[in-house]
Amino acid sequence: FQKQNQCRRFEVGTVTNYSPPYRELYILENTTAWVEARWGHQLLRTPNHTLHLSQAVKLDPLPSGMPFSKAGGQLRVRVPRPQCHSLEQPPQREARFWRVGHSGWTQVKCLTCALGVNGTFVVQLRHKPPTWSSYWSEWSSNISVPEEIRQSPVLTHQLGKLGRDGQRVLRLSWQPVLKEQRDVSYKLDVHMPACGCAEPDEEDAAVLGWEDTVHNLTLSGAEYKILLTAVNAAGPGPARQLRVPAVQHADLGFKDISVAGGTVRARWEAPVPGDAFCFEQQALPEPPKTGVCVQQEFQGLTSVPDSSPGALGAPGCHRLAVHGWDAERGWATFALWHHYTGNDSLAVPFNISAADTAVTLQWSPSPRATCPGALAKYLVCHAAEGDNLTYSEVDAAASNFTLRNLQPGTAYRVGVREVTQDSEGTCSARWRFQTKALGPQGAAWRGNLKYLGISLGLPAAAAIYHLSKKRARRLLFPPLPKPVGTKAIQFSAGEMRQGQLRPGLLEPSERFNPAELLLPEPNPSEEEADTGTGTAVAPPEEPQPCPALEKPAEVAVSPPACAEELPFAYRRQEMLSPAGSPVPGEEEEKEEKEEEEDGRQGPHQPLIPIALL
Repeated sequence: FQKQNQCRRFEVGTVTNYSPPYRELYILENTTAWVEARWGHQLLRTPNHTLHLSQAVKLDPLPSGMPFSKAGGQLRVRVPRPQCHSLEQPPQREARFWRVGHSGWTQVKCLTCALGVNGTFVVQLRHKPPTWSSYWSEWSSNISVPEEIRQSPVLTHQLGKLGRDGQRVLRLSWQPVLKEQRDVSYKLDVHMPACGCAEPDEEDAAVLGWEDTVHNLTLSGAEYKILLTAVNAAGPGPARQLRVPAVQHADLGFKDISVAGGTVRARWEAPVPGDAFCFEQQALPEPPKTGVCVQQEFQGLTSVPDSSPGALGAPGCHRLAVHGWDAERGWATFALWHHYTGNDSLAVPFNISAADTAVTLQWSPSPRATCPGALAKYLVCHAAEGDNLTYSEVDAAASNFTLRNLQPGTAYRVGVREVTQDSEGTCSARWRFQTKALGPQGAAWRGNLKYLGISLGLPAAAAIYHLSKKRARRLLFPPLPKPVGTKAIQFSAGEMRQGQLRPGLLEPSERFNPAELLLPEPNPSEEEADTGTGTAVAPPEEPQPCPALEKPAEVAVSPPACAEELPFAYRRQEMLSPAGSPVPGEEEEKEEKEEEEDGRQGPHQPLIPIALL
């Protein structure tokens, strides 16, 4: 060691560490130390180390279990101050962290570590005195920082009705956050703004485990504010708030209550003993205010003397309630009452819309209608001129009413009045109106007949069209021949023999000269003997008279000079009929024409084959 050119040597032998005597060291000033090693004629020397021994301190590592919080990607750790009397200034600190799933440490020198992205981290800390000659301590044990909760629980609830005991049950259920982590707990805060009493133990924040997703609360009839917060080692997440409205209608009344000059005097009874009670006095629909709390024990089923809410405030709807608390049951509502104060008239202004046999009355909702129990109903009265009044009751929530079965063209009087719990059910019909007179009946009947004709004519026209569309289609659009699939160009096997001349389609089946017609005349003698027939050929130059048609057995072929037409069945032999099926529709027309010809000419006559000579 050397101080001010004074050097002191310590022989330590062959050891590798040595602690010099404390009294022989200079600790209040800078001291330089080094180590020399000799063997033979060789000398080795380490670099110099200058220290201020009184300040060359190496602190112990930081303890484990240090509290921390994480919000917005920033980690804050509460580090305890080292128990060292020589430290006049706070020590310096360093931190390093690594994200789970990544490799490598990130070392920072700061009081607040910015971790950046959200996730699970491992953090270590160390510290040292702020002097130049001090040493850093060893790194602390690992601090596991879980993932930050950035979402509030999804909360659902079911609220029961207020019972005769003055309590109701609220069932809460929520979806867990960070399902893969089991170090999450849930904090439930319940606050009743109506009472300013000291919060009993039962209403303190309840802490539920990660496996709890359902919880029941027993509440009174007052308004509540409930906060549900998910908490882990990184800190609390955003809270989910639920507002439970106050009960407006209940069968819990005061034993005796009176209002005189704005001052309320009430008597109530508690079903069970309690330790404290409070009066709730709210002006609706304003936000709730803290009521008067009385830290006084009371006995059950007895009236509490001189316990009144006091004077009422501004005109309007006031809610008066008494809530009591005991250690076993919690808060319960003992009495509830709504009162409306004001000088508003009970007569209701309204608008009139008259028709011939009815009239509609419309009015704005009364301020008393928004105060539960203050308005019992509306009373509507009407009468014709000179008749007695007729009364009708209307629900308190209604804003219009229709009077029916009135006489057309008649003058009436009408009135509307509010009916409260304390007022009498009287009504004054001061407003006059007159129903409309009926118009001419003919116009109404004409309109009715018009609509009746339209309603009946359309179905009838549709039915007629449906029944006649097939016949109309056949008449307006006759069917066209369909040559596809016909056999008009086919011939029989006999006609296909060689050496036979094929007549044209429109050529006559018999080629003859108009002057050389054959006239077959049967021989009466041979006809009787049934041995044959004879034919005679008339000269072509001389026209023959037309044969008589009286005899059905005779058939004549008329020459061109004859005015008598041949039978249709015979004339049709002059044209060749195509082999195959006839064109659709032609067979029926031919049969009809044949029947007409047969009807004119009598029974069918046998056809005599004609051969060319």
